[in-house]
Amino acid sequence: MKTPLYVAGVTSKSSAELIGRARRSGYSVFGETLASSIGRSMSSVGKAERVYYITSPPIRMSAETPRQLMKSLAYDDLQVTGSDNCTFNKKQKELGLSDFTKIPNGVNGVEDRMSVVWEKGVHQGVLDPCRFVAVTSTNAAKIFNIYPQKGRIAVGSDADIVIWNPQGTRTISKDSHYHACDYNIFEGMTVHGVPEYVLVRGRVCAENGAVRVAEGHGRFIPMAVRPPYVYDIVKEKVHVSEEHPEENQNGNLAKKFAELDILIPEEKTMSALIAENLPIMTGHSPCSTPSVRGHVDGRKDMQESSFSISEELDKTGVRSCIKVKNPPGGKSSGFW
Repeated sequence: MKTPLYVAGVTSKSSAELIGRARRSGYSVFGETLASSIGRSMSSVGKAERVYYITSPPIRMSAETPRQLMKSLAYDDLQVTGSDNCTFNKKQKELGLSDFTKIPNGVNGVEDRMSVVWEKGVHQGVLDPCRFVAVTSTNAAKIFNIYPQKGRIAVGSDADIVIWNPQGTRTISKDSHYHACDYNIFEGMTVHGVPEYVLVRGRVCAENGAVRVAEGHGRFIPMAVRPPYVYDIVKEKVHVSEEHPEENQNGNLAKKFAELDILIPEEKTMSALIAENLPIMTGHSPCSTPSVRGHVDGRKDMQESSFSISEELDKTGVRSCIKVKNPPGGKSSGFW
C-alpha cells in the first residue's frame, strides 16, 4: 500500500483535527500554523482596524482558536510553526478600504514568532521546552532535508544557536521592532521568553535585542529531494506490521494517544476526510521584510562568552542543553 503525501497550512481547529486524524490513519501529512494564528484572534480587533490584519490564511475570529492550535502542536496534529512574514504600512493596507480585493495581503510575524510560541505554549503550560524546539526548528529542518546540519546542536552541525531566557519579558511594539512597517499585529503584548544571544555558524548575530548582522555572512543551503523524515513513510520503511496490524494500531498507538487524552477516530479514506470540508489554503507568500536598522559587524571574542554547551540524553534520544554561567541572581539556568 502506498501512502500519499500531503502538506497543509492550518489556522483553524477543524483543519488541525483533520490532519491529526489523517496521520493516525496512516497518511503522511504534515501541518504548519503561523505566529499570527496562535498569537491573536480577531475578536478584540475593531472593524475599522481589521483592514490591517488581512492575511492568508486568515486570523480567526474565535478567541479560543489560538489555544486550540497550540494544543494541536502539543499533540503532534501539527508539526511546525512559521511566520509567512509579509509586511505593509498602514497607508498601503488602506488602499483596499473601499475595495477588499485591493488590500495588500500579509502581516508581520518573523521577529516575534519564537516569543509568541513560548508565551502561548510553554509559559501557559501547553508545550514543554523540548516540543518548543521541535515545532520551531527541528521538525522544519527534517521536512526540508537539512537535518542534522540544521535543527540540532551536535558535533558536525552548524553552530546555529539561540541562548534563550525563559524568564525574560518584553512588550512587543511598533516603536521598537525591526520590521519596516508602522504597526504590529501583536502591539502591546507582553511575552515571556526572549533570546539573549543568536549565533549563526558560531557568529553572534543578535545580542540582548541588538542586531549585529555582518553583511555577506549568509549562505545558501542546498536541500536534497526526498527527505527521509517524510518519504520513509511513503516508501513503507515505517509501517504497521502486516502480520498483526491491529496489534500495532490499537495497541501501541492507543496507549500513546490515551496518555495524551486523544480519541482515535474511526479510520476513513482521505477522500472521505476531504469531503468533510478540508479548507483550501492559499500559497505561501514570497514576500519578506527588509531590516531598516542597517548592518553591524557581528564579530565577538567567543573566549569571553558566558555560556557553555553540553548534551543530555533522555529516553527519546539526544536533548541539547545550553547552560548560562553566572546569570543574574547567581543561579545557573538550562535552556533547551
